[in-house]
Amino acid sequence: MRVRRITQRVAVLTVAVMSALTLSIVSSSNASTSPTPPNSTSLFSVSRILKLDTSGSDPGIAATGNDSMYVIGTFDRSKGAVDDLIRVDLRTWRIAAAARFPNETSVAFGDGALWWATGQNAFDIPAPDNGRVLFKIDPTNLRRLRAFVLPDRTLQAAVAGSSLWVATPKTLIRIDPKSGRILVKVPLGFSPIEMEPSGNGLYLEVLGSGGSKEFITTFDAASGRRIAQRLLPGATGGSLATTARGVWVATDDLNNKTATARYYEGDRLVPSAARGGYAFDTSLYLGIGVVWLVDSGGQASTECLDPSTGQVMAQGGPLGVGYDSVATYADRTYLLFERDLTDYFLRVTPSKSCS
Repeated sequence: MRVRRITQRVAVLTVAVMSALTLSIVSSSNASTSPTPPNSTSLFSVSRILKLDTSGSDPGIAATGNDSMYVIGTFDRSKGAVDDLIRVDLRTWRIAAAARFPNETSVAFGDGALWWATGQNAFDIPAPDNGRVLFKIDPTNLRRLRAFVLPDRTLQAAVAGSSLWVATPKTLIRIDPKSGRILVKVPLGFSPIEMEPSGNGLYLEVLGSGGSKEFITTFDAASGRRIAQRLLPGATGGSLATTARGVWVATDDLNNKTATARYYEGDRLVPSAARGGYAFDTSLYLGIGVVWLVDSGGQASTECLDPSTGQVMAQGGPLGVGYDSVATYADRTYLLFERDLTDYFLRVTPSKSCS
């Protein structure tokens, strides 16, 4: 999973990692006695909860893998210091590692590592090496393994199948994950916004913009060959939700102030389903046999959709969650939830209608 929203952090060159025994940012709670998302019983039940001590912007789920969930944000620790990245061990239900890295624009998991792109400037503070660094991070202890410097700013990172890809402002680059050597370079001709694998790793879907238009482009994940491109009828309000057969994306209509969830199927991106009338800030997340439709602004309803037809399988109220707040791993569903300025990490069990 990639980080779909660009989060802004102050650039720091020092990486700090602390053990789970010294971290003070986690507490485990019983789901029956802790805050849970309101209006959600038709969608899921909560089985486990972690309380996170955060400050600043809302946390977001950056990637999954290695029996872990990787969450970015601003996490408090002792003596007023903060970390931007934590690893939640899903087996022990504890934060197993935490670290601080320079500004982040995208995070991906694959090829035995966590990949951290740094191409976004934060609050007018330049990124290190002008944002050209891609960090290779140990997925267990979050220590930096390598720092690959690319020809241009690293905006997006994704692992599709066995291929590590990085998008710069003008080029799609495949990289050897061990040496950092550039294997393939593909001119883009547009500005990349988002990048996700699809088709069980056979394809790479890149959301991009050119002028006032946005579109999705499908590439072969091994060679980088461009297969198809689909113009979108509006700007995107959330991230891509890719399936084994296609990609879901939410587009905004600025005239009537609504969003539409759209499904494009196959490597030719054939328009196959659309549901409109949703709120701005609608985000789509791939679940287990469903697509979750969530208002990241926390005001409108939440739905689980059939991933092929878009049919509503169940509906609930606003969850009060932000961007990059839902993820699945090993047939389980997780989400980030905020109540009274406190952030919680939850494991939830989807209802029969949403599974």
